[in-house]
Amino acid sequence: MKAIKRLITGIILFLLLIAFVIVGGYIYIRSSYGIDLIKTVGQFKTLSETVDESSLCPNSFDESDMLDVQTEVNKSAENLITYTEENGYCVNFDNLPAEMKYIIKLSDKQVGALADTVVVQEMDGKITLGEKQVGLKVKQVDFSLITESDVLFNTVICLDVTSLKDDMQGFPLNYLRNYIPDNFYISSTVKVTKGSKNFSYSVTHSSLTVNNLTKDDTEDLFHTLDVVFNIGSAKDLNVQVGSALLGTLIGSDTQNGLAYSLKDIGAKDYVFLSESGLEY
Repeated sequence: MKAIKRLITGIILFLLLIAFVIVGGYIYIRSSYGIDLIKTVGQFKTLSETVDESSLCPNSFDESDMLDVQTEVNKSAENLITYTEENGYCVNFDNLPAEMKYIIKLSDKQVGALADTVVVQEMDGKITLGEKQVGLKVKQVDFSLITESDVLFNTVICLDVTSLKDDMQGFPLNYLRNYIPDNFYISSTVKVTKGSKNFSYSVTHSSLTVNNLTKDDTEDLFHTLDVVFNIGSAKDLNVQVGSALLGTLIGSDTQNGLAYSLKDIGAKDYVFLSESGLEY
């Protein structure tokens, strides 16, 4: 009987020790790194849920929008955009015509199609997170709340994060990796403020969500990922995505973008505008 009591006592003490280690580790990680592991597991489970792309991207574009872009742009700047079956669409930044003939006006769907083309052409369809390059596919561009000085610019992109998952080795990362999908659907909304100089602008954070997560859970999850992978906060990623996409559309002396590239053949500036219920 005494032996059984000692065995039971030993088991209870062992279980208490395990519980102490788990609780102690949880408290340590939360106090030292600001990571709530219980919440993180829930966030990863939500991430693993199927994303309804049609619901997430109600303003998505298709190939017909890029055909419209080619028609609209080439009407003003002849042969600026070309197409071949082998290589698809190409924006010929280094082979401009002598002059622009008309103002170029593009809808947000057309801008999305153009942005996706330029991302593939100029960025090799990738963006850098931390020290890793991940695949990037533009799914939607949407303008809202346009004023004379600023606009809310929403972009939905799909990131291929398999390269990040490969780095999740050892417990508990190898456990959490099972809940991470290969693709993150990032809905990035930034405020774009027009600068005082032609072609200038600034980008500030508005909101960011990933897959089916809320804005708050997205920010909390990116804090966790930043601690592990050093990829930056949700705010950092949002500004990075917004700036990258706007750079392909507006451009500067350091980044090929449609508007700035036409400066030498007659383009004066860019502007966002709302006209007859549509945004351009």
